[in-house]
Amino acid sequence: MKKLQLVCMLVFLVGLFNSCKEDKSEITIKNPEIILPVDIDYSYKMGINLNEQADVTDYQDLADSKTKWVRCFIEVIDIYKAGTLNSDAKIAAFNQLKSKGYKTVLSLKFNFKKHGFPAQNSADWANYLNFIQPLLAKVMPYTDVIIVGNEPFIEAEQSDWNEPLNSFYKAACEKTRNYFSINSIAKPIFLGSFDNLYLTDRQTNAGYTNLLAFAKATPYIAGVDLHIHHGINEEMIAALNFAKQRIREDQKMLVTEFSLMKQWRNNNDIVISPAFITAANASTTDRIFLPPAGLTQNYQYIDYALKNPRPAEEWYAFWQNSPYLENRKSYLCASYNIFKTTGNVFLTFYALRQSYPLNTDFTVNTDPWVLNGLFMNRSVELLNGRSQKSYSFLDQFIQIVNDENPCN
Repeated sequence: MKKLQLVCMLVFLVGLFNSCKEDKSEITIKNPEIILPVDIDYSYKMGINLNEQADVTDYQDLADSKTKWVRCFIEVIDIYKAGTLNSDAKIAAFNQLKSKGYKTVLSLKFNFKKHGFPAQNSADWANYLNFIQPLLAKVMPYTDVIIVGNEPFIEAEQSDWNEPLNSFYKAACEKTRNYFSINSIAKPIFLGSFDNLYLTDRQTNAGYTNLLAFAKATPYIAGVDLHIHHGINEEMIAALNFAKQRIREDQKMLVTEFSLMKQWRNNNDIVISPAFITAANASTTDRIFLPPAGLTQNYQYIDYALKNPRPAEEWYAFWQNSPYLENRKSYLCASYNIFKTTGNVFLTFYALRQSYPLNTDFTVNTDPWVLNGLFMNRSVELLNGRSQKSYSFLDQFIQIVNDENPCN
């Protein structure tokens, strides 16, 4: 009897040893489910969006924003083709954010408008998808929330929006979920971003609606990411409501980019406000200067400031005396109320700084992203070597981070 027991024990140990030797890379997950981490506070928070610029970020500005959350994206196909997974400066900079005390969100960007969509199930198709897991191995120890995608529809030709785009991003989600399952990672996986959802031609497009339907039907998808660059508040509300109605009640929304860029752009060609000219003429501090002769429109003044950074007092006077800017000085307050009222918004992210190349004309057709930032590192003179804050947005942002109502 004892001999039989010993044989059984040896058989059991051999089987256990062989199972431990199993190559986990061969495991496939069937009907994967996700249990979202219980230690994440899913109440609403606003953080800083760095886009792809973690490696050139001014970390004193980042610290001065008081943010607790930071979002970035990385160019997956560029890194794959360059073979620089272990040497990419942007990945290295992103991976340092956790050690600086920040919670992190990372978007995986696949720029098919630049690289072209490969044929479905071709070698390139498989290679891009298979690269996701070694990439995740590099970044997931330093990532709190992962987003499959950056701006899928902006980064693809419209003829590809339904297929092959839907098939690729579904497969990319599955690769991500399989990696999480194999490595016992319980972190939220979001899908997106869905841009311009307040526009009818987006709401009725099969590519958008099918990908939203996939997110809703997939248990391990924690929710969807939106980008909302708009003009009026009603457009932001419409985008949030459209998405909310097309996901599950237990799912959340991220808004990793939002701004009034389209409101600013609509005023590029408007004549510089006479009130600003009056303020410059009335200045007793000699820190509010008249625009040079021949500068008559808003875009011309912005171009002038980018090439000849202005005193902060002058830049603030331009904002205060330009109705299209002054009337929206409480934008972050208004956005905060919209996000909170929507109810299932988890995280939103706002731009830290101005990003604009040197020696480049700002024209009437230029998208004025430079008006969004919390810090004016390009259009305003440095003070003791430091970037100066925006006219009103930084103060509101800090209140939001501190869980204070910025409208008070």
